[in-house]
Amino acid sequence: MLRTKLAIFLSTFFFMLATFSCESEKTDESHVVNNRSCSIAIEGMMCEKGCKTTIQNKLREMEGVIHCDVDFELHQAYVSYDGNKINTKDIIKKINSIADGLYQGTLIEDKDIENAPVEIEHHDSNPIQSVSLYNLEIPDFYEFFHSIILL
Repeated sequence: MLRTKLAIFLSTFFFMLATFSCESEKTDESHVVNNRSCSIAIEGMMCEKGCKTTIQNKLREMEGVIHCDVDFELHQAYVSYDGNKINTKDIIKKINSIADGLYQGTLIEDKDIENAPVEIEHHDSNPIQSVSLYNLEIPDFYEFFHSIILL
């Protein structure tokens, strides 16, 4: 009786291990990111706290913006973005629309970021970049073992 339970347990264990441990993730084209970076000159900024923060926050809210930093002293914005979702014209249009046109953006530079494209995992508002192609999932064997032993 014990040998039969052990044989069933081991065969099920190895089946689950082989089936669920290494799953290949398929690349979904909607998650492939065209990493780009641009520098934009911004005219009209008068104060560091209000202007810089307002522009930075509005740009960070845009879908497709990965990272944004505004340098008040240089009057420039540095934006990393997904070129599949937005472009520099969209970013400049957003800057020009803030505070009823108080700010005027002018493109300085736009370029590809090395090692693009990568996959991006959307778990929260701050996306995490990942280039993993495989996912290792280990099943919860505790409950399984416990139920087999109690049979």
